[in-house]
Amino acid sequence: MAVRSPVFRMFAIVFRFSTRRFHRRRILQDLPPAIRKYWYSIDWDVESLWRLDLPVEEIEFRELAWHLDVAVWPDEQGNPYAVTPRQVLEEADRHPTEHRRIRGASLDYPLEVFAHLGRTMILDGVHRLAKAKMAGLSTMRVRRVPEEAVTRI
Repeated sequence: MAVRSPVFRMFAIVFRFSTRRFHRRRILQDLPPAIRKYWYSIDWDVESLWRLDLPVEEIEFRELAWHLDVAVWPDEQGNPYAVTPRQVLEEADRHPTEHRRIRGASLDYPLEVFAHLGRTMILDGVHRLAKAKMAGLSTMRVRRVPEEAVTRI
C-alpha cells in the first residue's frame, strides 16, 4: 500500500474542492439569467417554508406575472430550465407533463413569496400562478415570507 504524504493528501482535497466549485460555477453559468439571479442566490426547504406561521394576504397578479416568462420547468425530454409557464399555457399539447401539473394545482393554498432583489419572488407556487392565469384571476392569495425566515429555512 502506497503511503501518501500530507502534501499529497492536501493537494487531493484542494483539487476535489476546486473541481466541485468549478462544476458548480459552470452549471450556474448555463442557467437562464433569471434562475441564476433569483433562485440560486438563496436556498430554502419547502417543507420548512410550509410550517411557518404567516398571515395570508391578497396581491395583484401583475406583481407575480414576470414568473410566467422564466424557464423554470423541464421540457418533455427532461432538459432542465427549458420551458416557461407561458409556453405551457400557450402550447399545452407540446408540454403535457407540466400542463397536467398546472391543471392539478390547487388554488386553495396561497403562494409562498419573498421580496428579493426588488421583486416579489415565488418560493413555492408557480403551477398555482399558471392556473390562476388560466382562470383569469386578477389577484393571488400569498404568504409573504420575511427575509430573516428565508435564511433560517
